[in-house]
Amino acid sequence: MNLIETWLNNVAYSHSQSKNTEISYKQGLNKFLNFIGKTPEQILEEYENTTDREFKRKYAKLVRDFISLQIKDFAVGSIGTFVSAVRSFFMYNDLPLGHVPIAKGMVVYHNRDITKEEIKLLLGISRPRDKAFFCLMAQTGLRPYTICKLELKHIEPEFSKKTIPCKIDVPQEIAKGKYGAYFTFMGEDSIRYLNNYLHKRKHIKPDDYLFTKHGSNKPITPNALSVCFKALVNKLRITGNMNFERTAGKPAEVRLYNLRRYFRKFAGIMADDKHVQFWMGHSLGVDDHYFSRDVELHRKVYAEKAMPYLLLGRATQTETENEIKTLTAEVEKLRNELRITQLVTDKSIEEWRNEMEELRSELNMYRDQDLQDQDREMREEYARDPDAFRKKYDMRPLTPEERRKKQEEAIRQQPWLKDYFEKTKKRRAGKKPSKRLRKYRESADKTVKGES
Repeated sequence: MNLIETWLNNVAYSHSQSKNTEISYKQGLNKFLNFIGKTPEQILEEYENTTDREFKRKYAKLVRDFISLQIKDFAVGSIGTFVSAVRSFFMYNDLPLGHVPIAKGMVVYHNRDITKEEIKLLLGISRPRDKAFFCLMAQTGLRPYTICKLELKHIEPEFSKKTIPCKIDVPQEIAKGKYGAYFTFMGEDSIRYLNNYLHKRKHIKPDDYLFTKHGSNKPITPNALSVCFKALVNKLRITGNMNFERTAGKPAEVRLYNLRRYFRKFAGIMADDKHVQFWMGHSLGVDDHYFSRDVELHRKVYAEKAMPYLLLGRATQTETENEIKTLTAEVEKLRNELRITQLVTDKSIEEWRNEMEELRSELNMYRDQDLQDQDREMREEYARDPDAFRKKYDMRPLTPEERRKKQEEAIRQQPWLKDYFEKTKKRRAGKKPSKRLRKYRESADKTVKGES
């Protein structure tokens, strides 16, 4: 074991054992070693062949020169981390070091708030796994590293029971600093997206990770999700749907941790600060010994005071109240207009009724639009390569009875789908199936007969 590994193991032993700390300390020390052009072994050898006074004065000056060189490229906080790594290496190896200035703590690059509308746009262009991850982070306040280490058993049995909000257990070994176990909750949107994602993974066991690399059982890394998030928000920025500053070599205003900031902001609107800090995995100091860990009490607080403001799928209570006020004002305006036009003929009444029917049809069209678009895209994908389509979605041909049962189950969960299925059936009636569709049906019939 070399000097750097020994030093990092000692740091991990006496501190939080954080992987991020190990990475940043190693990066900081390597930057300094490259700057002076020496190895750790050469530094120790030099100390043995010189006096304490000469050694500590020489290396204190080198560290100060190192700081001066980094100022133009890095923020003060980053430079402070590099210097802390150097000071730590010297301390753990009993090497003297003269005066080195300590950086004054300040935030140079601020993350701006991310809005609910921007999160909706982000989820709209994300793949099922990434969508579930981003939504979970926004509604639980968990760190990316912690989410990557979550296993199915940490959300069971409440997830299978569709309990809302669903409790997430965070054991001590995956909490930051391993300071202690805690729990948080996820809302309705996270449960739905996570269920859709896990449904695509077959034979998942309690000890399996919730989020894995594509085609593997290994957990995805926070860095991979950060890169994915960056690519998606840049895509939204290019299309004009999101606006934020992006300077080469500097952190962007919108990063993965903005989702955690979103939780901190909106969960804290009504819920008290200590509950929010606990759900985010922050230490409460002395209050850790006295703060209640009653799950049902926390569930009640989350459901009543946090979840309504974190929901992404539908409006919050405040938004609903504002919409009611707007609609009330519009109704009053219409009433005033109707008072002016009291002398209305039977013919004009009929015109009003026809216009209302047209508006209802238009609303139904908008409601079905997303489902129709998805249906069209999947049909086009199947038409290009049926075998690749079935392999991608792990599909086998359904019997008519299975297809009917699936439609009934979908209608039971969402009754409005009944109208859509009936319209689709009428639209297809009388149309002669294409040659490719006839070939697929023949293959499906053979497969079903072979299985039976």
